[in-house]
Amino acid sequence: MLVAMGLTTLYLLWLLKPALEPQQIAFYHWSAPASNFFLPVALDFLGFWFLLTLLLLATRLRGRVRATLWTALLSFIPWAIVQNLHLLELAPRLHQLDRCLFLTNILATLLVIAFWRPAFVPRFERIIESTGTVLVFLGLFGVFLILELAFISGQASWKMRSTHFYLSATTTVQPHRILWIVFDELSYQQAFEHRFPDLKLPAFDSLASTSTVFTQAQPFDIYTQNVLPGLLSGKRFDQTRTHALELSLHNQATGKWQRFDQQDTVFQDALRAGYRTAVVGWYNPYCRIVPAVLDSCYWANRSPTNYMKPSNSLLANILAPMKLYAWSMLGPTPGPVFFYFMHHLHISFQKVVTRQSQIDDYNDLDTHAQNLLRDQSFNFILLHLPVPHPPGIYDRRANTFTTSDVSYMNNLALADKCLAGIRKTLEQTGQWDSSTIVVMGDHSWRTKQIWRSMLLTYWTPEDELASNGGQYDPRPAYLVKLPNQTSAARIDTPFQTVNTRKLFDALMAHQINTPTDLVTWAQTTH
Repeated sequence: MLVAMGLTTLYLLWLLKPALEPQQIAFYHWSAPASNFFLPVALDFLGFWFLLTLLLLATRLRGRVRATLWTALLSFIPWAIVQNLHLLELAPRLHQLDRCLFLTNILATLLVIAFWRPAFVPRFERIIESTGTVLVFLGLFGVFLILELAFISGQASWKMRSTHFYLSATTTVQPHRILWIVFDELSYQQAFEHRFPDLKLPAFDSLASTSTVFTQAQPFDIYTQNVLPGLLSGKRFDQTRTHALELSLHNQATGKWQRFDQQDTVFQDALRAGYRTAVVGWYNPYCRIVPAVLDSCYWANRSPTNYMKPSNSLLANILAPMKLYAWSMLGPTPGPVFFYFMHHLHISFQKVVTRQSQIDDYNDLDTHAQNLLRDQSFNFILLHLPVPHPPGIYDRRANTFTTSDVSYMNNLALADKCLAGIRKTLEQTGQWDSSTIVVMGDHSWRTKQIWRSMLLTYWTPEDELASNGGQYDPRPAYLVKLPNQTSAARIDTPFQTVNTRKLFDALMAHQINTPTDLVTWAQTTH
């Protein structure tokens, strides 16, 4: 049994990594119960171990059967190690190496079947004995990992159950709403300055014609998990780590790690000013990191982990990692057989799974955002939406969602459509003119940092053309529409987006009432 556990550990170490990594990043962004994350991992690991145990029982049969089974199990180990290195993100996927190792395993097994002789038994048994000793020690390590998984799962489940909301006791209702809309990865250059020739963004253009546009917004980081907590707290963070769902961030100013304090955020400022606070957000687990300062909260993140998704059933998440492993086994031999099994085993390509997850997130969050906007009892609202963040999920010419390869420009068109829907709802409820609307990107389009380096995954010829060969412009879009503002204004001096909390504090204190006030404030704020 320990030998089978050792083999299981060698084959499936990649499966345990997201659940056992110290920072638990994957689980931190998991938007479903803990059991739907940890239980499938444990059941898959133990199920694989049980099957290998049964297979090793068959190796007690002497002769060709024993030799064939052991040869197959042992010759697969180099291939499994390579898969672990790739899936643990320790090495790139090398398809030629995968193919070579996979075919070598098949060849070795076939050679043993064809040329086995009883005279080989003594040498073969010595190999099995020495290998078995190593596998026993690996099996003990596997047992330790399973026990650790059980402990972390219990700890996470308790932590999630203990997370709850506190309703503020505010009674003062402000005369107008403040609506903060973060379009993830919204580039000022691509949306306003050097727009792609056939790209039309009427909602953004209309907003810009009646708002103050910051043309030189300067973000302090390019990663959402650092930027949004920094915007909430008004501090520059450049690294994130979590433990037992507790968020800590590295403060650029002090050079020290600090626990994220939800009481030291713009939401607490809003509560003190008499506002009722609400969030509909993407990716960051807002309902876990700032529950005490929100009156209403919803968040979603269906990003897959080993093909598992928070929106999946328990059974679907049990099958998901096995589909990924089947894809790895079939991948070295692409062709008609590969596509036949991919189709009949219902295994989607990872690009398709990722895109469909983002489509589902967008539709879910758009629905919740619309419902929240119609409820006028909340008057300080953050909407964090998953567009135009790549990969492309929208075909602007067909006006439909897609899981095919489409560009960042298509997601910009979807962001524009989303903004138009938000505006329509606010106009129908008589809130658009009287509200303060802040629209921004958390960071700009990360061309060369992320997307262009993934040429075979999410980068398209249209992306290459629009970005002038992957050139990076760091400026996110940043627009502020004040109540009853009817004309455009510009602020062309650099503005640090980390001062967004200060901006909201000034708005709530009625220190900014006109575009002229905003220009003066921006030029004197550091």
